[in-house]
Amino acid sequence: MRIAPLTGLVAVVLTLVGFLLFGDTPDYDATGSEARAFYADHEAQTGAGLYLLVLAAVFFVFFAAHLAHVVRDVPAGGGWLHRVVLGGGLLLALGFLTGSALTLALVDLADEPSASGPALQALNALSDSFFIPFVGGLGVLLLGAGLATVRAAVSPLPRWLAWAAVVIGVLVFVPWAGFFAFMAGGLWIAVTSVLLSRRPQDGAPAGTAPPKATGI
Repeated sequence: MRIAPLTGLVAVVLTLVGFLLFGDTPDYDATGSEARAFYADHEAQTGAGLYLLVLAAVFFVFFAAHLAHVVRDVPAGGGWLHRVVLGGGLLLALGFLTGSALTLALVDLADEPSASGPALQALNALSDSFFIPFVGGLGVLLLGAGLATVRAAVSPLPRWLAWAAVVIGVLVFVPWAGFFAFMAGGLWIAVTSVLLSRRPQDGAPAGTAPPKATGI
């Protein structure tokens, strides 16, 4: 079993635990005093969640790079689509890092008396609504991987998983369905990570063992 593909599974687990640590954060329409009270009372666990999300962003980049490499080698899979996969992974990671920076600002300002209520209210609204970059990045990654593998005669992914990437990638950009599609996208990455880690070595057809070394 190879390690590189499993970076996607690690990223998904870190994301899940990170968001669970955040808990029920204030909604976008919360007042400044409500935002201040929440982040002042949950400073430690929010900080831990932020650290995990930053790590998740790093692992997402590694997974996207590996998936792009796999897609690039798909026969007749659309030679340029591996760049779409990598671009989606970078956008996803950038969204996580930027969103984490906004939340970190809330944590830091919650204990500062000089931070006004309206400023905290505006920052909280921005932080709570900052999901488009990483959701969009996930959609781009899935569409690139799905479109490259669904029509390939020899694909590194099962046909159903390739079609699932296309469907989820489209649903990510559909209003009211994006949240559920984002969750499904995380599951897709986890499943794909495990399947890719169990593939034969590069260049060997599926179901064949690598050649044995021979003595001289």
